[in-house]
Amino acid sequence: MSLNQFMTENLGVIKNEIIKNIPNPEFDSHEFIRLFTKRFEISYIEFLSSYKNEPFRNVHAQIGRFLSEHQEQLEIKDFGTTQSPNIFGIGSTNERWVKTDPGSSAQMELTFKRLRLGGKQVIL
Repeated sequence: MSLNQFMTENLGVIKNEIIKNIPNPEFDSHEFIRLFTKRFEISYIEFLSSYKNEPFRNVHAQIGRFLSEHQEQLEIKDFGTTQSPNIFGIGSTNERWVKTDPGSSAQMELTFKRLRLGGKQVIL
């Protein structure tokens, strides 16, 4: 089974047990990957072991691509990029996401309309 198939089959768990339990309205791919690896540890290791070269880069790229391709179903939206420590603690650029579920407590915080002015994010 491919990682994409696995994530598609577990879309409900990803949405309801991982994303909805992230306390902040915004998160990045690195944070999601850390939570994904905890929830699906054995499967994650199996996916890593299927690559001879650059297993982390390959698996993490597929996870990020899945998030991007399933934004509507996961009730998230791409919110640009950010810098954060990856799984090895090394800072690198990755995607930032914002939850769009209107019933989530995170959405209530987003009521303060976020605007980008001159490259800076301002909360009104």
